[in-house]
Amino acid sequence: MSSMCFSRCYTAHDRKIAHLFGRYGRLIARHPWIVIICSIVLSLLLGIGLLRLEFELDLETQYLPENNEASLDREILRNVFKSLNHDNFLIHTLADVGIFAEVIIKSTNGQNVLDGNAYQDVLLINDYITKKIKILDQSNTEISYQSLCATNNGKCVVFGQELLVSDFQQDLRTGNVTFPLYRRTILVSSMLGRVVYKDNRLVSAEMIKLRYYLQENSENDGQLSEKWIKEFARRMEEFQTNHTEIAYSYHNALDDEVARSSMAEAHLFIITVGLMVTYASIITAGRRINCVYDRQNLGRVGVFCAILSMVPAAGIASACGVKFMNSVGVMPFLIIGIGINDMFIIMSGHAQTIGQELSVEERMDRTLRTSGLAITITSLTDLLTFFIGYTSSFRTIQNFSVYTGLAVFFCYVNQLTILAPSIVIHEQWMNAAKHSVTCKSTKPRGQLRAEGYSACYVTCCSGEKPTSRADLESVLESYPKRFVQFLVRNKVSKIFIFVVYLCYLAVSVWGATSLRQGFRFSDLALEGSAYYKASDWDFENFKWEIPLQIVFTAPVNYEDSETRKQIFSFIEKLKQEPLIKETPEINWLSTYETVLGNRTFGDKFESLRHYLNNSRIFSEDVKFSTDFSSIDLSRFYLFSENLRTSEVQGQFLLRIRELEQSSPIPCFIYSPLFVFFEQYAIVVRSTLQTVGIAIAAMFVVSCLFMPHPLIVTLVTVSLVSILVGVFGFLPFWGLNISSVTKIELILSVGFSVDFSAHLCHAYLTSQSHKRKDRVRDALELAGGPIINGALSTIIGLFMLIFSNSFIFQSFFKVLFTVIAFGLIHAVLFLPVFLSVIGPKVRILPETEPGLRVELHNGGNLDQCNGAQHPLVLKENT
Repeated sequence: MSSMCFSRCYTAHDRKIAHLFGRYGRLIARHPWIVIICSIVLSLLLGIGLLRLEFELDLETQYLPENNEASLDREILRNVFKSLNHDNFLIHTLADVGIFAEVIIKSTNGQNVLDGNAYQDVLLINDYITKKIKILDQSNTEISYQSLCATNNGKCVVFGQELLVSDFQQDLRTGNVTFPLYRRTILVSSMLGRVVYKDNRLVSAEMIKLRYYLQENSENDGQLSEKWIKEFARRMEEFQTNHTEIAYSYHNALDDEVARSSMAEAHLFIITVGLMVTYASIITAGRRINCVYDRQNLGRVGVFCAILSMVPAAGIASACGVKFMNSVGVMPFLIIGIGINDMFIIMSGHAQTIGQELSVEERMDRTLRTSGLAITITSLTDLLTFFIGYTSSFRTIQNFSVYTGLAVFFCYVNQLTILAPSIVIHEQWMNAAKHSVTCKSTKPRGQLRAEGYSACYVTCCSGEKPTSRADLESVLESYPKRFVQFLVRNKVSKIFIFVVYLCYLAVSVWGATSLRQGFRFSDLALEGSAYYKASDWDFENFKWEIPLQIVFTAPVNYEDSETRKQIFSFIEKLKQEPLIKETPEINWLSTYETVLGNRTFGDKFESLRHYLNNSRIFSEDVKFSTDFSSIDLSRFYLFSENLRTSEVQGQFLLRIRELEQSSPIPCFIYSPLFVFFEQYAIVVRSTLQTVGIAIAAMFVVSCLFMPHPLIVTLVTVSLVSILVGVFGFLPFWGLNISSVTKIELILSVGFSVDFSAHLCHAYLTSQSHKRKDRVRDALELAGGPIINGALSTIIGLFMLIFSNSFIFQSFFKVLFTVIAFGLIHAVLFLPVFLSVIGPKVRILPETEPGLRVELHNGGNLDQCNGAQHPLVLKENT
């Protein structure tokens, strides 16, 4: 009874949708050219929105979660501590990274960069940067760094400048440079790389980092500073020394690199188009040359549909204000790869009708009845995946999902409104025995030979209508699926496939347990660029010891002893953390007490205000109310230990959030780099949550279009199995979970279900009785399109491996993995399981009126008209 119930439900459901596609097939059979022209014109009109195309170049907007806590804290600091005095620039008080140029100098042959010729090169480089690099201001006057630098007490602020003075050299020679903290306040451990020290005394170093800060107080200062930065980058690209090597960067170098890499791989897409056209032509050529039923033009039309789909997609996205981002650059490769999968399904459905005496309308009716639902399922799953991706808190994922989701939708539409009508035209030419290229009438091969034409003419100009599906299939379509059919029918190979599946699961689970989150922003730059080199040197050789601003946001009574005790206790608690240094500490409150020996601040804080105004280092650390009746905010400073890896950075930020909650006085802890740490703190949880939602959505779609519990279970299990493999094999590719791979992992959910859904739908539509025969039929109908779809997607992505962009390379690695695993599951693992435990329910064809078919239902034999009822024939298991 359950089998009959599911059969009636599924058959009625399938026939309703199939009927709609059948009616559409008859429509385009009558008006193919009108449908094609209207579709192309509509796509071009929608593409007008490309005139409003804008590029998003800001790194923070693209790759960091929106409205994250660190960004909100930064806004508070910007608004409250609005600007530093022109002559009181302090690095540790910055709300953001500031405007700066940076050089890393490495001695050659492992020499000490702080001594001899290498040190003279360091001084030469410093002199060149500060004095020789000049620009013209508005009055055409030459100005150097010294005129634009951020200053403190009349001196330019250079991170690492303490290493360039004679006192440091004297202390180094006498062994008085303590390490890592020099003179109790200078963290030389952050300024030097590849350090050798003994008994906490610095001996030597191979690398030194110098960072030159510039003014940004006014709009004019900022513009001149940015202009000098560009000149700095141009001049340093050509600058060389005798005893050292140089890597350079600047505050927004990565933004420029991301902008440069957005269109840097356009030539790879041109090559990809050529490869895809070639592949589609080979696949659709047939086993032998036949100029009548040759389908190569249809293959090229399928590629054209995929390319055209990007025009309205980009047009609509641009018109809606969705900016083009670096990650969207992968979209053309992805769409041209997956875009022709639907083409293979539709052409396979059309091939299934060959050999039957049908009119063009009837043939298109049957073609779209069998293929329309199949491509709708997979397109819908992909669209749902992109919709779920749009809910991400990362703007780069949102914009990628919009562009690519729209392209997938229009690709689906184009296949139905351009490719399908093109099949009608091809069918009409074939019925008229016209040449597929010249459109002239031709004759069969034997007739031309009998008429005495040359072998070359016979080969190039002969043709006749196909008589079976086999006539249309190329070697690449027929032989792979024949081999797969043999494997899943043979008992020994079934056992072998099952063992391979168990090994696959074991390796995947092991790999997934070793997966970590991690991302280096330098990966967004092109390999070999100046920024990539500088960032790589910095990451490998220097410590990331960052200043931490502890900002108390409540207007408490700082003269109260209990309040002071709470503040000092909390700061001491922070210093007990393993990733926070005990020294140096910058504390205006304890210093005030120590210097003045006073715990009171005077009327309206007069004594404290006088002290702060005369103390340059604390002048911006206390903000009073407008009437000086209270202290609204104050801040203190500590420094972190080495936060080298993104995993440590994410864990550190989460720990900071916990410590903030434990403070007896409301506060937040901030560092400019926390804005970048935010993604590390949430990306794993966010990725797993989004993937889980996507899996649930795929389950719902499977229930709607294939409402049989066992089929839905098999599709879902296959989906989860593929995803476990994708996650498990990320470490083998050298990839971690990040905002970049999150995009790819979300895509993997949609692509994982596509091939399995095609096979299961073909299994249900088989009219055979035995499970193994139905698996054979399913592979016959869907095996070729699945294999060709997988290969076409891999070819579409293949050129990405030659890119210098980490984003492009990681897209290839992850999507190649999911396509490969999806293919193996669909043509090997899933057919084996279906041949053993496949459901008995199946969709039956609509029979001719008056045909009597026996129905077996719980032992009661009924007779009914096959045209009126969905039928469940007796199964032979």
